[in-house]
Amino acid sequence: MLVVTRKKDEKLIIGNEIEIQVLRIGRDNVRLGIKAPSHISIYRYEIYEAIKKENVTATQSQIPDKDTIDALTRALSPETSNSKTETK
Repeated sequence: MLVVTRKKDEKLIIGNEIEIQVLRIGRDNVRLGIKAPSHISIYRYEIYEAIKKENVTATQSQIPDKDTIDALTRALSPETSNSKTETK
């Protein structure tokens, strides 16, 4: 992690595209201004973590459990279809 000291109105440049400027220094916080191209997403850390968690949850809810996969495999298996036909 790079740690820098900046005063009000001083800037940092990340790569060639992202500019961060100290806008205000308060007692308990710092206000930053960030300029970046529109294709770069900028989130507060807690929002980013919530998005990641939601994406994991959404992905997991789409993956069936092993019992469901086994049941589908048996139902769609050609051998199962043949044995049902033979018993009739």
